[in-house]
Amino acid sequence: MLPLVELSRFNVWRARWSYSAAGSPNKRELRVNATREQRLEHFNSAVWGHVEGWLGDRMWQLVNLIGTILDTNGVRGNIVEFGVHHGLFLFLLNALRNGDEECFAIDVFDDQHLNVDCSGRGSLTAFRSHLETLMASQRRFFRIVQRDTTSFSTVEVVDLFGKTGVKFFSIDAGHTIQHACNDLHLAQEVLVPGGVIALDDYMSVHWPGVTEGFYRFMYSGNRRLKPFLYFQNKLFLTTVSEHASYLQQFRTAIETFCADEVRSGRWKGVEIAGSDCLSFA
Repeated sequence: MLPLVELSRFNVWRARWSYSAAGSPNKRELRVNATREQRLEHFNSAVWGHVEGWLGDRMWQLVNLIGTILDTNGVRGNIVEFGVHHGLFLFLLNALRNGDEECFAIDVFDDQHLNVDCSGRGSLTAFRSHLETLMASQRRFFRIVQRDTTSFSTVEVVDLFGKTGVKFFSIDAGHTIQHACNDLHLAQEVLVPGGVIALDDYMSVHWPGVTEGFYRFMYSGNRRLKPFLYFQNKLFLTTVSEHASYLQQFRTAIETFCADEVRSGRWKGVEIAGSDCLSFA
């Protein structure tokens, strides 16, 4: 397992990977059956810096920790992202995939007239190009849907993701109140027990609609979700029955691998929407 580490060590690891990639993403081929660690290394050496988009520089470490917890707890399902842009985060989330689980890329892409708040300007051409050149061996595990998320019904998302359900759901589409609330509603209907949702731009001063939409959902439509972690601009939620266990597993890992950050107060226990959470600042 590649644990959460101090930023200085993280930079050393990234430098080593960048050097070994020799500056070319095509010099390191990713096997179809690559392990999670190999996919993470591929992401750092071949994808990071080559795909447009904003993503926390330590998010790969958290995704690795989430993957360990999901696998340890036997959680299976597909990976879904609402709001793909050019694919940066979804390519990282591919590291969570096991066997024939699939990654669903759902975005308005070139239908920018549907992007009412201009929260990202995704390109289907750019996404497909990155998929073919940087993730060629994984291509058959990706499914693309060009659509506004508010146009889905609950029945449609259940049919789309099939009996497998979803084990990781990234919500990063429209940043309006309506979109955030709607997308959380849809995600809770297909998330498997112990699955994880990542809500982007929670508490962002530039996108207040996400935060308001989150609380509107939590207090009017939530049936089975609780937040447990805030890290690098994303709020993570899981199902109610797994919340206490996941919080403890994350706390143990963080206290083990990030002891200095815990002592300095960068990690702190907080309450969000009535739930105990860990927060990183």
